[in-house]
Amino acid sequence: MANHERFHVVYDGPALEEHRMDVRDLAPALVAFADLFAAVNKEVNGDAADVRVQVNASFKAGSFGVDLVATQHLVSQLRDIFSGTSAAAISNAGGILALIGMTVSSGYGLIQLLLRLAGRKPVRIEQKGDIARVWINQTETVEVERDVVRLYRNSVVRSSLEKVVSPLERDGIDDFGIVMNGQKVLDLHTEDLPSFSARVSDADAEVVSDATARKLLQIESLTFKDGNKWRVSDGNATYYVAIEDKRFLAKIDAGERFGKGDVLLVDLRQVQTIEGGKLVTESMIVEVIEHRQPLQQSLL
Repeated sequence: MANHERFHVVYDGPALEEHRMDVRDLAPALVAFADLFAAVNKEVNGDAADVRVQVNASFKAGSFGVDLVATQHLVSQLRDIFSGTSAAAISNAGGILALIGMTVSSGYGLIQLLLRLAGRKPVRIEQKGDIARVWINQTETVEVERDVVRLYRNSVVRSSLEKVVSPLERDGIDDFGIVMNGQKVLDLHTEDLPSFSARVSDADAEVVSDATARKLLQIESLTFKDGNKWRVSDGNATYYVAIEDKRFLAKIDAGERFGKGDVLLVDLRQVQTIEGGKLVTESMIVEVIEHRQPLQQSLL
């Protein structure tokens, strides 16, 4: 079982007036198209289907354009399962184009979300069922399909999309478009490039949660060098913490004794972020409320 979607990719600008394009610019972009569709299909469909992007035989005049065909196949073992009403469980080739944002749609695909964010990270993302609310800032929100957020967080998808639009970095190439059935459904320009950067920095990490709680922590290892973290246990897990309490650090500098097994009653801040498709948790002791000696087992 296969389904097809044909679309026309157009790069435009003064450098392409003769309808010719350097293969060193075109080839990586076309490969990136294939990688993009494969990564999106893998993210939303898993192993239930595969997708390929092929160049159609005809090249069209005007700017520089190329016809592409996205073909999706359900794996043979699952054809019967998804041949009935449950076929909606699989995002087909058209659905993949919609999630990326390369079709006519009243909703937001990945491309539209990235353009709205304009290179900024979301303030927060709230998911309820199949819909996610993305906070652009403290007052503006947009609603997208849950799968669009999954694509936003997928580093392979983001990197492939960045390469698809990368010819816009070249002098004389300033427009990228998608045409379907004679209608231009996507139009990007050089000034849009920063929105598609897939590079991840601390500033770009998406904050999932930021909470402070009072906890008892037992010291497992410690260091008195500036900036180094202590390893502690909360009884369930062991992790490293940064010490941000200046009064506590002053006590250490003054010679107060600490050792392995000592217990600290603290206000612990834990910030959970998504960076490059990975979940990262940073732990910081904001304030040390009390320093206790090692716990002793009571004798009966």
